[in-house]
Amino acid sequence: MPAPAEADDDDEPLKPATEGIRGFLNRVTGGAFRLGPSVREAEKRVLVAVQEGFEALIRQSTWTRGVGILVANKKGTAGKTPVAISLGGVIAAIRGGSVAIAEAADDRGQLAYRAEGDPQLGMGELVSNISTVRTQSQLRGYTVTQTSFASVIGSTPRWRAPLTRQNVLDVASIVDEHFTVRVWDTGNQYSSGPFSAAVDTSDVLVIPTMNSMDSVFDALELLEFLKAQGGDAARLAETAIVVRLSDGRPEFKASRVKKYFTDQGITEERMYSLPFDAHIAERGALTLDRLAPATRQALTAVAAGVVSQLNVNVFEKDQQKQNHEGQKR
Repeated sequence: MPAPAEADDDDEPLKPATEGIRGFLNRVTGGAFRLGPSVREAEKRVLVAVQEGFEALIRQSTWTRGVGILVANKKGTAGKTPVAISLGGVIAAIRGGSVAIAEAADDRGQLAYRAEGDPQLGMGELVSNISTVRTQSQLRGYTVTQTSFASVIGSTPRWRAPLTRQNVLDVASIVDEHFTVRVWDTGNQYSSGPFSAAVDTSDVLVIPTMNSMDSVFDALELLEFLKAQGGDAARLAETAIVVRLSDGRPEFKASRVKKYFTDQGITEERMYSLPFDAHIAERGALTLDRLAPATRQALTAVAAGVVSQLNVNVFEKDQQKQNHEGQKR
């Protein structure tokens, strides 16, 4: 017969099994045996505890200003838009909203298409009318609220003029007045004005990449580009978080991909992997609740890593700014 539940002297008593045959025996005997959990149930409990820790970090982290997350990789189909939507969605779902996911691409991107809803107004209309937008209610007229409670500012099917650097700076300013977290879904041209503005208004860089040569090498090029800029751009590269996705096609070995990034200073603690998910692979509108449980768990770990890095980067960036202003006085 299985041994009763035990615990180390310094640990809390191990809760009896509630699942499987052990849980059944505990119930029918009124808890007389107090049988311990199986290995499977014990592992499940550990996973739940870890996930609860991630969620607590995401929910309880606070900042004294709006914070920005930059999702970038020059390679198209690297997973930028799915990661922007799902990462922002997880953070919004856990924090209860106050997350805006916005397009920062020169030309109309896929953000609105991959998000839920049918926007009547979007990024093009917002930049045209931004001088009249003063309240959260007005700003929300240019967003589409997701079932995750994130707010998406993409582009409507109508043609819009290419964004400028000033457009992106203006949108960042108004979004940060009314949302706590801003996620930029960027384009593919690093030298463009919108991309430089997205860099300048971000606190953490997230690089999605497929496990393929072209996607990985474009991600490495981004790191080198930002490091060459120095200052806050270099800080983004030095503290970047890499998210590896799988789309079912042949791939590099994970160890080889990781080595490329570790050679660029990205520690393994800042590299995450998302499993293949059929809902993401459909390339249609993304709904957080339709993601597989394993994908949702992996995204929660990514979100916790991003928020943890935000806590460090925002503090250091703001402290540096305060010191600089003090020296000017």
